[in-house]
Amino acid sequence: MKNKSKGGNFGMSLKWEYEELFESFMEDYLSYRISNMSDSESLARTYNVYEAIQNQGEMEKAIIHIIYGELLLKQSKVLVTAKETTKKELLSLDLNKLKNVVTDEQFKDLLIRRDRTLQEIDTKPLDYYPVVRWGYFEMTNNVREYFQNQNFEACSEEDIVNNVLERFKRDCRNTSSESITVKTTLAELLLLNNIRANEYIRVIKSELEQFDLNDIGEQLSEDEKRDLSSRIKDVLRKL
Repeated sequence: MKNKSKGGNFGMSLKWEYEELFESFMEDYLSYRISNMSDSESLARTYNVYEAIQNQGEMEKAIIHIIYGELLLKQSKVLVTAKETTKKELLSLDLNKLKNVVTDEQFKDLLIRRDRTLQEIDTKPLDYYPVVRWGYFEMTNNVREYFQNQNFEACSEEDIVNNVLERFKRDCRNTSSESITVKTTLAELLLLNNIRANEYIRVIKSELEQFDLNDIGEQLSEDEKRDLSSRIKDVLRKL
């Protein structure tokens, strides 16, 4: 039995198979990722789709919170409330109930994955800003990758810049940290590739000059802020 996912109607009477639920959750998560959403937004949206499923039984609860926790560990920082909730849910699993609804091999797999998540989640840097968004280095790398994949022979310099800004327009509207990271990274790439899209450069330069690091608040760590500040100063010196 295969359930329709990505916002589909999960009937409460439907029963899930062990591997099927893991696969379905991951499939939906990856579908959000390829829709140009950040790791944190993709995970949050996927969890919202599956949130009610955990009430169907102890197996469903265990699987959803274990895979959610494993995907949290892949993020550069973990939202403090997500960490606390995940630990609480994993520690509240009724192992006696769980043992009665899965095979011995599945039970062992769930325990290993649960314990690994509980151990490793305490080592992750914490994020205190309650808005899902791209991480600083994650965003920087995404802009660089998208820029490098442009067709430089077929596109004008202005088209290339416009393509990048259009691709990340939604993210730039989300938080000030995402916006300034996109603009700083794009400016670095324009300088590196000797692209003189003058009107775009004028606008980007003005934004970087007016940017106040205090506007970011807790969106970036102190190390990330220092790195960003250094990059902005270097770009403005070269423009």
